[in-house]
Amino acid sequence: MDTSSVSGYMEDAFEGVSSDFTQFEPLPAHGFNSLTRAKRYGRWYLLKGLNNESRDKLMYQEMLRKEFDIMMRLQHPGVVQVVGMENVEPLGQCIVMEWVEGLTLKDWLNGHTTREQRVHVAQQLMDALAHIHAHDVAHRDIKPSNIMITSSGKNVKIIDFGLADTDVHAILKQPAGTQQYMAPEQASTSLPDVRNDIYSLGLVLRAMDMGKEYDKVAERCILPIDERYQSVEEMKADIERRQAHRRTVRIGLAAAALAALIAGIAIVSSRLSSKTQYVQDNKAREQVDSLKNKLGQATQQIEQSKLTQDSLRTHLGGLNDTITQLNAANVQLRDVQREQEQRAQRVEAAIADGLKRIDAANAATHLKEHIDTLSNTEYLWIDWHFQCLAGERLIPEYMNSIRNKFTSNELAQIEYALKEHCNNYENTIIKQSEKKGNLIVID
Repeated sequence: MDTSSVSGYMEDAFEGVSSDFTQFEPLPAHGFNSLTRAKRYGRWYLLKGLNNESRDKLMYQEMLRKEFDIMMRLQHPGVVQVVGMENVEPLGQCIVMEWVEGLTLKDWLNGHTTREQRVHVAQQLMDALAHIHAHDVAHRDIKPSNIMITSSGKNVKIIDFGLADTDVHAILKQPAGTQQYMAPEQASTSLPDVRNDIYSLGLVLRAMDMGKEYDKVAERCILPIDERYQSVEEMKADIERRQAHRRTVRIGLAAAALAALIAGIAIVSSRLSSKTQYVQDNKAREQVDSLKNKLGQATQQIEQSKLTQDSLRTHLGGLNDTITQLNAANVQLRDVQREQEQRAQRVEAAIADGLKRIDAANAATHLKEHIDTLSNTEYLWIDWHFQCLAGERLIPEYMNSIRNKFTSNELAQIEYALKEHCNNYENTIIKQSEKKGNLIVID
């Protein structure tokens, strides 16, 4: 049979294209993370995992899973896209992300850029951050090195959600951020707040040098938290209002220039009509002709300006309605945030009360003092492990006593904190006992 016309795939044609990750290239990383560039199906990806020292620690595994869960919520061209989470040999569990080819905003600004290009990037950055906030996510680490500008098209990509947080996550809450760009309140509270990102965004916009309009906006971004913009949408509306005002001023100046031209023509024409001898004056004729030409050009400009001004009036009317609605929404948002802060304080107070009871129960056993006096674990109380759990046995009763005062998420947060405290206490007792000799740990 003649097989010369049979369609098919040749294995050699796909040489170098693999379903597994290949060509691993380690990248610089900070803290407990590892960053690696790798290729699959002929395409580059970024793999974010844990370094060798952190890979087997539950807390860091939970932090990586939390980052993946948050990033999966976001689908926007201005946010780095997540493909999935996989166990990649030899890196372990990794978040698989698109590889962004380009420069950080910091490096991009050091090159030659125009004001129009910088404004374009700023608008994309605000749109991307508004999308992030719309999904109840606070990035908490907005800075030039976490903003990529793609090589093709000069588009924005916000990266690194390692410190991001939401209200729905009840674990791994802690103050975080980069000192240079971190809002003052971030250093003392673990509650995620989109206004933290607005503060950081203001510092970024100020560094982009886009003129007085954006400088004024940046100044408001870095005011105390209740005085700065309450949302990115409110911030964008203020920029549009300032730009509309500038266009209105330009139209007014054009109209004033036209009035001056008309007055000049009237004066020259009056002189010519009152003294007929000047009609023959070539210099006066040239002056009139020149003024008439300028009048024609100015008339065309003012007609275009009138159209622009009418559209501006319509736009400004709608903008005023939007601002009124935004102000009303901001009042509601502040009420909600105030309630959230109060609930958070109640949760912290409940945790503190629970820890106080647990510590009192543990202290009543005198187990730590007993271990301190031992010369060898041979003389350790036979019920030492039962005594060690005295505080932990109080948790169910305590949680039941406060159950009607908190939501399920808040109860989970409180219980997690209490159990973590008990685990730390038990580990301390075990380590203290091990110093006295071989200790058999009873589960």
